[in-house]
Amino acid sequence: MKITVEYIASGEDEIVLKCRQLDSKMQRILSFIEESMEKMVVQKGYEKFLLQPDDVFYVEAVDNKTFVYTKDAVLETQDTLNNIENKYYNVGLIRIGKSQLVNLNHIKKLKSISNSRIEVTLESDERLVVSRHYARMFKSRLGLDN
Repeated sequence: MKITVEYIASGEDEIVLKCRQLDSKMQRILSFIEESMEKMVVQKGYEKFLLQPDDVFYVEAVDNKTFVYTKDAVLETQDTLNNIENKYYNVGLIRIGKSQLVNLNHIKKLKSISNSRIEVTLESDERLVVSRHYARMFKSRLGLDN
């Protein structure tokens, strides 16, 4: 596959996908582009914001509420953990526990801990634990399943 990037001085940014057929590889690329452009609706107090999925470090469900954590904010969303996982899986949000998702793009380091669990340190230096139930899928997604 050939990738070409052209810089423009003005006008609207544009993505053009040229292919002989829309196979599964091209479909994944399209899905990634579409999902990364879709914004997440979050709120803090009475204010609502539109957030890029890539700005999300992790998501957590607590007491029937869903919280979205960014580098420097904690926001709430009306969306469920399952919906967020399904919508933004291709952007890097993956389940690491019954009530948590993590953005693979913001992981700084990993550490194996007891009971086949994995400690994840994010770019914000926050630490999360991948439960043993989700560890295999997590490793596989990172290409560490050897």
